[in-house]
Amino acid sequence: MKLHRDEQVICLLAAIKYQQNGGSTMPNMYDKTKSFAEYIIEISETIGSEWVVAKYFGLPFDPFEHKWKNKADVGNSIEVKWTKYDTGQLIVHEYDRPNDIAVLVTGTSPDFDIKGWIPIAMARRDKYRHSKQPNWWVTQINLQPIENLRKSNYANSAI
Repeated sequence: MKLHRDEQVICLLAAIKYQQNGGSTMPNMYDKTKSFAEYIIEISETIGSEWVVAKYFGLPFDPFEHKWKNKADVGNSIEVKWTKYDTGQLIVHEYDRPNDIAVLVTGTSPDFDIKGWIPIAMARRDKYRHSKQPNWWVTQINLQPIENLRKSNYANSAI
């Protein structure tokens, strides 16, 4: 899926506004070497990945609304997980809401790929637990195709 240029600009503006309003309460746990500009771009990419999932399902999306973990990223219970790596894994954290559905999006703006989904409760199985980090890593082969979400038992609660 693709973001238009105006949508990319809005994602950058939303990322800057997010930082103006205090940013994340979560520490940057994995890379302390990022510059401020790199961090803004990463936030912008995250917002863009959420937007493409909303577009895919035809759902409204406000890139300026920062839900943190109090509200789903998209729809009723979709938690979007983004990585720039095409073969990257979906990472679920202890602070993710257990009743949400995690959707993996890869790529960088303007081109994103929705790779698949898994209920967060299922992603927290021991077999996905990372050996050195307090989270779970789900490989793409273990995700359901995104097309199946609409047909699944999770559709009404997620979308």
